[in-house]
Amino acid sequence: MSRTSLMLTTRFLCASALSLRGMPLLHGNCGTLRKLHTTSPSMCAEAVVEGPTAFEELDVRVGRIVEAWEHPDSEKLWCERIDVGEEEPREIASGLRAYYPTADLLAGRSVIVVCNLKAAKLAGFASNGMVLCASSTDKGVVAFVEPPEGSAPGERVLCKDSTAIPPASPNRVKKKKLMEAAAEELRAVDGVATYRGVPLCTEAGPCTSPTVAEGTIN
Repeated sequence: MSRTSLMLTTRFLCASALSLRGMPLLHGNCGTLRKLHTTSPSMCAEAVVEGPTAFEELDVRVGRIVEAWEHPDSEKLWCERIDVGEEEPREIASGLRAYYPTADLLAGRSVIVVCNLKAAKLAGFASNGMVLCASSTDKGVVAFVEPPEGSAPGERVLCKDSTAIPPASPNRVKKKKLMEAAAEELRAVDGVATYRGVPLCTEAGPCTSPTVAEGTIN
């Protein structure tokens, strides 16, 4: 047998043996064999695991406005103390004086509050959260989103049939712009507050926007 025939025979035998073991081959120069590192289709199929939505990472709770007063330096802002289930009520500023002209329209009202935002100074007032409101398409009406009767201050507001996850830190909410991302998909639909078309709920039922049937929520 010639040297060339011996080389080809050896290459064929080696290829056959390795192929039986499921190892694809690449034939190189001078009769050498190099193994291709591949994975089977089953190994290539990766499970697609979706992360939490922007709304799921927000700490949205039922609140009750304990007190409200006019901001001394802004004609647009109400200053509020809101019970969100913590040891002390939070102080939050809301630009709603054009829509709620007197403090008695706020005091005692149940609202929905985003609680894991970084504190912000609004006209010098330290605001520690955001009250969610629905706005009509023409922005002519802006009104509080309301939790259902029987919802307790501090209760988490979730999408219907979802499970609560630990909320993101205020730093993450700001860095990832989670509030802005969630607001893009928060809507009032037939007078019900929704995220991606799913009602926002407490254990007592869906949250509503009684005076804004269709519109955005922020």
